[in-house]
Amino acid sequence: MKKLSVFWAALVGLFSVVWQVGSFYLRFGRLNELATPLDYIIFFLSGTLGGLILIYFLNRQPTSKGWWVVLAAFVLVSPAALFMMIGGGLLGPLGVLIFPQIPWALFTWIGSLVARLVKRSG
Repeated sequence: MKKLSVFWAALVGLFSVVWQVGSFYLRFGRLNELATPLDYIIFFLSGTLGGLILIYFLNRQPTSKGWWVVLAAFVLVSPAALFMMIGGGLLGPLGVLIFPQIPWALFTWIGSLVARLVKRSG
């Protein structure tokens, strides 16, 4: 399969920022005027790290079926990871950067293992 460029990880970073803005708006009915640009940069960096995890596991898949299994695992755990990104804010910027990587890495790795099983059976 064709390898994905690491620049696609920025898409996950942008999605993380949009998710954070959207979730704040849905919760409070307004945009967060107190958020600094640094807050959004940290959300972007955290999402980009998650995107790099995704790309790493996608590029290891030899079949398109395995690629879709890994992508599905990442997408299914993304709401939990983005929730952990918010919760990580209680620990400061490092918490925002590290907390969401745990479910993204764990479930994407599990998706990679499932993709390996799908490859053997199919």
